[in-house]
This record gives sequence, structure tokens and C-alpha cells, in this order.
Amino acid sequence: MSSIPSNLARVSSGMSAALMLSNLQQNNIDLLNIQEQISTGQRVNRPSDDASVVAQITTLLRVLEQDDQTLTNLTQAEATINTTDHALSDVSNLLLEAQTIASSQVGIGSDPVTRANQAQVIVAQIDELLRVANRELNDIHLFAGESSSQTPFVDFAGGIQYIGSRDDLATDLGLGSGVAVNTNGVTAFGGLSARVQSAIDLDPDLYATTRLVDINGARGLGVTLGSVTVTVDGSPTDVDLTGADTIEDITDRISDAIGVANGVLLVIGDSFQLIANPGHTVSITDIGQANVAADLGIDIVADASASAVPVLVAGTDVDPHVTELTQVGSITAPFDTFSGMTVTNGSLSGVIDFTGAVTVQEMINIVDAAQLGIRLEISEDNKTLRLVNEISGTELSVGENGGTTATDLGLRTFDTTTALAELNFDKGINTATGNDLRIHLHDGSDIYVDLSAAVTVGDVITAINTAGGGSVTAAFVPTGNGIQLTDATVGADAFAVFNEGQSNAATDLGIRVNAGAAATLSGSDVAKVRVESVFTHLMMLRDGLLNDDEKLITEAGSLIASDITTVATARAKMGVRAQRVNKQITRVQELTLQNQSLLSDVRDIDLNEAITRFTQLQQQLQANLLVGQQNLSLSLLDFLR
Repeated sequence: MSSIPSNLARVSSGMSAALMLSNLQQNNIDLLNIQEQISTGQRVNRPSDDASVVAQITTLLRVLEQDDQTLTNLTQAEATINTTDHALSDVSNLLLEAQTIASSQVGIGSDPVTRANQAQVIVAQIDELLRVANRELNDIHLFAGESSSQTPFVDFAGGIQYIGSRDDLATDLGLGSGVAVNTNGVTAFGGLSARVQSAIDLDPDLYATTRLVDINGARGLGVTLGSVTVTVDGSPTDVDLTGADTIEDITDRISDAIGVANGVLLVIGDSFQLIANPGHTVSITDIGQANVAADLGIDIVADASASAVPVLVAGTDVDPHVTELTQVGSITAPFDTFSGMTVTNGSLSGVIDFTGAVTVQEMINIVDAAQLGIRLEISEDNKTLRLVNEISGTELSVGENGGTTATDLGLRTFDTTTALAELNFDKGINTATGNDLRIHLHDGSDIYVDLSAAVTVGDVITAINTAGGGSVTAAFVPTGNGIQLTDATVGADAFAVFNEGQSNAATDLGIRVNAGAAATLSGSDVAKVRVESVFTHLMMLRDGLLNDDEKLITEAGSLIASDITTVATARAKMGVRAQRVNKQITRVQELTLQNQSLLSDVRDIDLNEAITRFTQLQQQLQANLLVGQQNLSLSLLDFLR
């Protein structure tokens, strides 16, 4: 007879049914989960499935999203670079054709009619070059630099004005630093002139709001921040200047350490000033081998221990930068803000004065508002200003308007410091052995001038005045530009200047004219500034062909040859960028594949394993149902048997 094993406890039918139902529910849940995994192909489908795995997936998805954006940027950059290179290739072909025309129209075999016909070809090339220079891709102008949203080259005042940026448009391509994807009109075409570069250091004063990054420092090496030692009456205190941003941050921290009763640190002019009150001694020194105080020019001592009045000791000039926010009133080298500069740029002419300008930025805005095709900029040395001609095909002259504005700012094109070698677009002046100028005066006498030792325009003026001995004096014209000669003699002869012997100096200096009975003779500006661009040189070739000027045709052809080299250099730079971008595209694609593989390992299921698991769960469900059927159909009599 059967019996119940002693190790099995009796359970009620309700408990058995509940246990069976729980098993069936868990089995169904497992089946549902595995079915969901098989249908989605993913191991986890919600955070509650596995929080740690979801965190890994989220991180990898974020990385893949960044990779995707970087790849999009790289693809766009590659297209822009390649399009820019193609445009430069078109420019190169245009210039080669123009150079061929220039070469063919020099010497025997050419005549005025042929040259006039070829001039029309150059006109068409200029129009085509303008279209290429304004080419764009996806709203990015290829030759506008950072100002990529605006058309860089426009017809203006009979020439072509460049209104783009000097700097290329750079974007983040995941290379640690920005990569330029286009080029600018200056690099590719020479869109801006050689500058009217001032030699006048504006040397602005310090202000409390002057930023430390905007000073060269007393040693000319910028400013290194750290701690300095402030000693008051023999008691030292270390003051931490780390994190200081402005001059005021320095004066506040050090003055707090000095104490108001003992003294103060402030700024006057272009340096710090240390003040010790009567009966006190204050010093500031560097700690160890540091140069914090040295860079700030405050490694100084103010001793008022035996004085009845405060003692002030000036620090070293820290050489503040000229910035857009520099106040005109703080410029140490004062200038005539009222008279203004006379500016002539091709057919454009006007007077620019800086009346009412408070900052350098306002001076820049005044020049822009004049619409003379020029721009005022702060030079790279952050000390001086420069004027730039923006219009290809025009010549810029800057002179005075009866005052000294242009001279004070160092922006006069024809000035005492102008090198003779820079005159006539760097052709200089042609002198000869012996005398170069003959000046015929009203009294019939002649003054001879030897310019062999002259290097600058100022040297020429000095040589004329020395030779003239008071009979004739040389200076600059008060309005406009050029050398003005004044005859102090009296007589019936005409006042005139001539080239002497084989010299061409009078003509090259712009003063070979006949004043007749007048006492003054005014020359012209022969130090004008033009944009040495491909447009200017093509215009020179056009004009040379139209005017049957073989000398100008030859000069233009030579300049166009140099333009071809410039364009080739620009193409080489684009090629380097293209290679760099291509390598980065390959690298990002490889990283994307690796990250996708990692994501798949973490997120995706093994389909074979999942199907096997699904089959097992199905069998388990069938077994549970079968056992449940058998257990729940037993009666008490079946149990007692």
C-alpha cells in the first residue's frame, strides 16, 4: 500500500493552486519578455529592465550622435573645400589666359586695333573673375572668410571693393582646433591693399577697467598672475592675484593688504603708482623666482617713514594695448581731432575728422560711415593704427585738411618718414650721379639738389631746404598731399623744377611742374596706395591694351604672373586642409563602427540564444500546465491511497 513520504508536508488545494498560478504567471512574463526581445532585437527595452545597461546604452548613443554630427560637419567641410579648390582652379586658368594675352601684345606683331580687341577679352575675364570670387555653396561664400554670409566682392566707384574678412571661416571638426573650410579674398586675390601703416605709438593710459590681457606688461611678455609679497613697515603679507581680470582687481587686492591708513596702490597714466602715507614704508616684491610684480611693474618701494607728506613712487610702464574700447582722451600722443584728413580714393574724395569720437571703435565707425572704400584697423602690434584700401582698381591718397590729423596719427600716405623706395608703387625714384633737381627761381637763379644720400621723403625736403639757403623752401602742402616749394625771390622768370641730367627724380617725386609767376609750386602724392589684387592687375592690363601702352601691358603681365603663384599657394593650402579633413572622415567612420559594435554588444540580443530560450520557456509552460492539471485533479482519496 502506498504511503506519503515523511519528508513531504501536507498542503492544501488552495496553496497548491496558488503556487501553480504563480509559476504560470512568471513563465508567461518570461515568455513575454523574450518575445519582446526577439521582436525588437534588443536586450533591454526600458530602464527597469537593467538600469546599468541602460546607462551604458545612453552614453554610447550620445557618443554616436556626436560622431554623426561631426561626420556631417566633415562632409560639409569637404564639399566646401573641394568647391573652393575648384574655384581657385578656374581663377588660375583665367589668369594664365590673361598672361598669355599680355605676352602676345608686347613687341612686334601687335597694333592698337589688335590690343583694343584683346582688351574686350580682358573685360570679359574681369566679369567672370568677379562671378567666381562671389561663388557660394550652401549659403557659404567661398572667398568671404569669416563673413561668409555676405557677398565679398562688389562693384564700387569704378573698381571692385572687398567687404569680406581677413580671416578664414573655421569650424569644429573634432580635430582639437578649428579647421578653415573656405579662404578669404585677401589670401586668394589680394583683396585689400598694403596698408597705410602708422608708426605712431598711441600709448593709451591705464584705466581701472583695462583688462590684464590687454597690456604687454613691464617686461613686454604679458602678465603672469600669482602671489606677491606686500610689506608694510616690515610686516610681510602674501597677496594672491590669481584670477584677477582687470587693473581694478589688482589695485583692490593690494590696497586691501596695505591698509587705508598706510597707503594705497592706484594707476596714473600708463603705470601703477604706489603711495605710502607719512610715517610708513610700503613695498611690493615677487616671491622667489616669480615675475608677477615685475610683469605688473610694481616691484617698487615707497618710503615715507621720515616724511611728513605721502610719498608716491611710479611703477614701470605696462604698455596698454590699443583696443576698440580705448578712449581717445587716454591716448598719450594727442592728435588733431578737428581738422580732419583729406582722403582721395579713385573718384571718391572726402574729409574725415574725428570730432566727438570717444573711443577707437567710434573712430573706426566714422571711417566706415564716410563710404570712401577704406577701413581703419588696429595693427597687429596693438600699438598703432592703419588705413586699408578696399577697392581694387583705385589709388588711395591721404593728406591733411589744413591741420595735422593725418600726420599725428601717422596715416598720411606721403610723409617725412615715407621711404623713397616705396614711392610710385614701390618703384622708387630714379636718381643719377651728381645733381638730380634743378629749381629755377623768379630772380633767374638756379638751385641744384643732390639726392644721392636721401632715403626718405623727409631727407628730400631737408636736401632742398639746405641747397636753397632760404631762397626756396620745401614742405608738405597744407591741404591734400605732395611736396610744396615756395620761391622767396623776386623777378620776371618762371618758377619751375626740372630733372637734371639723366635723373628722373623731379618727375618721380611728383614736383616737375611750372608755376610761372606764382610763388608756390605744389606737387602731387606719389606714395598712393593701391590694392595689389588680381582685379587691379587685370584692370591695368585692360587699360594698357586700350591705351596702347606697352610699358603698362608689360608691368601688368609681370604682376599677373605673381598672381598665378599666389593662387597656386592658396590652392596648396586648400589641398592640405582637404587631406586633413579626409583623414578625419576616415577616423570618425572607424570610431563610429567601433562604437556601434560596442552598442550592439550591450544592447542587442543573441537571436539564436533568444530563440532557444523561448523554446525552453514554451516547454516549461507546457510542463507546468500538465503538472497543474494532474495535481489539481487529485482528490483526498487519491492522496490517501
